[in-house]
Amino acid sequence: MGYRSDVGLCLTENGKKILDAKLSELETETDSTRHIHELLNSPKGKDQESGAVAWLWEYLKWYADYDDVSFIENLLHNLDEEDYFFIRVGESDDDTEMHGGFWENPFGMCLIRGIAFD
Repeated sequence: MGYRSDVGLCLTENGKKILDAKLSELETETDSTRHIHELLNSPKGKDQESGAVAWLWEYLKWYADYDDVSFIENLLHNLDEEDYFFIRVGESDDDTEMHGGFWENPFGMCLIRGIAFD
């Protein structure tokens, strides 16, 4: 079954332009390219005013050796911090990652911790 994570990504307009450029450099007609496009095919939102784009992937196997995950991680490594905001929450309580500086994203994407009662 594998370990699963919820992953959110917001890109500024500049971050999206860099993503599009990286996508255009991919080889066509490969399984790797198909997986990358499938991952990015359905954004959670697009902000017309700012040009920002956001994705939310729930219950996803986020393994660095997967082509699509590796593509995103390499992209983020090469972006300026202010051009993205990335959150990954794994199944374990102490497995959380946050990177980037696009905190004031138009989607309000953030990590929430809390206590709940039934």
